[in-house]
Amino acid sequence: MRIIAGILSAGLVAGFAAAAQADADGWYVGAETGLNIAPQLKLKANNGSRNPEKLATDPGYAILGQAGYAFGPLRAEGELGWRSNGADKLKADGTSNKAKGNLDLASVFANVYYDVHNASPITPYIGAGVGGVDVSADKLRTSTTGISNKDSFVFGYQGIAGASYALNNNLSLKADYRYLRTTTTSLKEDAFAGDNTKLKGQYQAHSVLVGFTYKFGETSKPVAAPTPAPVAAPAPAPAPKAVQAAPIAKNYLVFFDFNKSDITPEANKIIAQAATTAKSAKSTSIALTGHTDSVGSDKYNQALSLRRASAVKAVLVKQGIPANEISVVGKGKSEQLVPTKDGVREPQNRRVQIVLP
Repeated sequence: MRIIAGILSAGLVAGFAAAAQADADGWYVGAETGLNIAPQLKLKANNGSRNPEKLATDPGYAILGQAGYAFGPLRAEGELGWRSNGADKLKADGTSNKAKGNLDLASVFANVYYDVHNASPITPYIGAGVGGVDVSADKLRTSTTGISNKDSFVFGYQGIAGASYALNNNLSLKADYRYLRTTTTSLKEDAFAGDNTKLKGQYQAHSVLVGFTYKFGETSKPVAAPTPAPVAAPAPAPAPKAVQAAPIAKNYLVFFDFNKSDITPEANKIIAQAATTAKSAKSTSIALTGHTDSVGSDKYNQALSLRRASAVKAVLVKQGIPANEISVVGKGKSEQLVPTKDGVREPQNRRVQIVLP
């Protein structure tokens, strides 16, 4: 267990040091837990005098924590993990005995993921990782033999497949499957072939986990509608003159949630202001242009941008603007207010622009 503390400390220091040097917009943290199944572990004595012993374990648990950086569809992260399975049976020389204790594993991994971005809030992903694994036996024994609590730090690798569900711009739920395997690890036996007999085997595990990911730096901020400029004071003159009004705001922006065309309460207020301005200015034409962020295909986003513009038109009509005076255009993800790479959920790009003549 001494090595475990060293592994966890080194991983945390490295993760915090790396995070301090990067743009906060792409950084995220995550955690997950769930079921861990360790298949039968075959342990072969170093003297080669006996058949391999076989250690069977009960289903156990896994706890993981991650910190990483996302850039487009790719992610790179550091991961700290703990897996534990209770011992079930230890079979040696044809005899199977009930076992007690735990087979534990601490790990530090560097993982790389590919996110399959699409126009839905569900994002499938695949990944792989390599790192260091510390395998240890915790009071693991039967009535006739035991495997000592000897730490064994070895190379490990894992494959990952899962999906996340975006609750909002920052927080996502996730579920994934992980297959982990190590190179040959060494434990120590205190019976049968004599004290200090070394046993060697390759640990492997199947983990099914659920958790969350929190991404920093993408909080959606409501944008206030442009307000009309103040009315100019009348110029002093002997004869009365008409007061000249300042120019009226003619451009409004309405923003939307990810993959949505629903009108939010904030958006409804902005549309109402645009309708009031159009009526007072006796506008005979209003142009609506819908836009999306860069997540998803061109075809899907073109349709989504039109739905957003049409949703704004419907509210304007309810406000008393004739439908035949409103034009609707969809630009998809082609004209971004905030330029981003493909696959980025930028809130400022999910908008409809209202232009009065």
